[in-house]
Amino acid sequence: MEFNINRDFRILMRGKPNRPDADNFDRESDRPRSLLLDKVMQGRPRASSCKLLRLPAEILAKVVDSLDDTASLESLAEVNSDCQQLACCSHFAQVTFDYSLEAKRFAFDLVEDKKARSIRGFCIRKVIWAPDPQHVANNHRELYEAFYDEEVEPLTDEQEQVLYDEACAEYVEARAATVEAISSLPNLETLVWKDEFSLDKNFFEKITRCSARHIELDRPAIDDAWSLTPPLTPSTWPLRSLKLDVSLAHDKLREIKNKGETGTHPMTRFFSTLFHLCSSTLESLTWTYSGEIRDKDVPISIGETAVSFPRLRYLKLRCVKLDSVAISSFLTAHLTSLGLDEMVLTNPSTSTCEPLRDLEDFAVSHPPTEAPACERIAEFISQHTGLRRLYFQENLEGIKYLDNIILPTLSGLDFGNLKSLYLAWGKTQIPDESLQMIARLASLEQLSLRAGRPCEWKYYWDVDHDKLRHHLRPLQRLTKLALAHDTYPLDVDSLPTGFYYHCPIPPESVEKANARPELDREEMTDGVEEYTTRWERTHRNRMLDQAEQYAAIFPKLAWMFCGQRPMEFVRASEGKNGLPKAIPLTKERDQCRTYLETLFKASD
Repeated sequence: MEFNINRDFRILMRGKPNRPDADNFDRESDRPRSLLLDKVMQGRPRASSCKLLRLPAEILAKVVDSLDDTASLESLAEVNSDCQQLACCSHFAQVTFDYSLEAKRFAFDLVEDKKARSIRGFCIRKVIWAPDPQHVANNHRELYEAFYDEEVEPLTDEQEQVLYDEACAEYVEARAATVEAISSLPNLETLVWKDEFSLDKNFFEKITRCSARHIELDRPAIDDAWSLTPPLTPSTWPLRSLKLDVSLAHDKLREIKNKGETGTHPMTRFFSTLFHLCSSTLESLTWTYSGEIRDKDVPISIGETAVSFPRLRYLKLRCVKLDSVAISSFLTAHLTSLGLDEMVLTNPSTSTCEPLRDLEDFAVSHPPTEAPACERIAEFISQHTGLRRLYFQENLEGIKYLDNIILPTLSGLDFGNLKSLYLAWGKTQIPDESLQMIARLASLEQLSLRAGRPCEWKYYWDVDHDKLRHHLRPLQRLTKLALAHDTYPLDVDSLPTGFYYHCPIPPESVEKANARPELDREEMTDGVEEYTTRWERTHRNRMLDQAEQYAAIFPKLAWMFCGQRPMEFVRASEGKNGLPKAIPLTKERDQCRTYLETLFKASD
């Protein structure tokens, strides 16, 4: 069988491999609150005379949102009709279509509910389309076994093709039903679409007419670069925020290339008409391009003349090669938050734009590899000394611009408003001179330092906490401090420190593991079966000890991350030796990647 890379059903059943390290800390904060009961009732009076249910709808919403388990909501729904509607407000605030049988059935039910004006659809504020590979495999078990189970009797190519075509058709039908249901949800605010199967024209015809004003398109391919204009779409699409990562299906891209190179990027028509639809209302744009990128590719255009974005405040561009008109269009908006990478920073048009008078946050995740472009970054921030938040990363290859360009600029000018700084070095150590320059930024309230990149989950920043504390001591306003990619010596001299997490070797004695009995139900013994647990507890206690020493010199420090452990502090007399006491915020180690990015990088 031949497979189209953008319509390969095997990917839906197989999924993408997960990273082996945890990233779960503080991940539940984006669930929407319940719709207010009064809005759901649509002017009808509440049936119950109960005093609780006579409370203002805002208070009731907070109460029901605190019931974070299905069983409690089901019990609430059984009390009376008002409670039933209140429970629905919470339960259906966010709906995930994961291709389970229940989710597929619910999508078809919502289409029918539209006719009956059911309360369920009325309560939905956020929809996520994210097929779970396990559900996809279970729904098409015979096809899955034909591809991946060597013990079943093999099918003929013709039989496989029939099953495969049926599965694709069923998937497209279920997706179409979901899109149809979404288009009629009156209170939908947010739509997140994660799909490995390319999108057709019907998808955009429907979602441009739905009520959602916050859209995230997470890496889907599209069958063609349509022109998003009437009658396919309305004349405007009043979006407030857009997270966009859309590319052209490979077969269509190949078809265009076979016809000969053109002077226009194949996605220009799609992107230009898209932004003309929403430019007047768009407040936040995160635009990533995951399609094929080559140096000789022509840049993407959003129009021959500049497009006005009067409400745009948050802009993040990644891997998007834009022409000068597009860059000018975006950088003349009244931005308060800006994230750029080498694709835009290497374009001379960027440096000719006027200073952004309202800019507060600036991030560079993937810097240029040439010195002149890096120097333009320093020139840019020197024109914006009122910045409150900065985020810089180095590449493993290319110029090491933090030590020689960025930090001298920051320490040489008055950045008195700077509250947050994130610095990630490409090399494995941070020079003393750089730490000294950071320490001059006395206004900092949160700081994140990282050195080196993990390779096969091994880390290489052999951090010296005593030296860090010595150099950073002047930063007396710090409330948050994060140290990432840090590693520590092993108890076995023959292994380098880079293997600290990869090959956990606990000390022979259990004394260090039992040093904080208030955190553990049982004491450790010398049993071999507790080998890993002993190491984890020893490591946790080691990080807590280090964190308490930081809190002792930073009087406002409230949160810290090191050794893959997020921690907070209790400043009371019961702290060990009168010092602030560090408290772990997770039971296990956590990379906190998402949390740190939200905390230190500009967030829409």
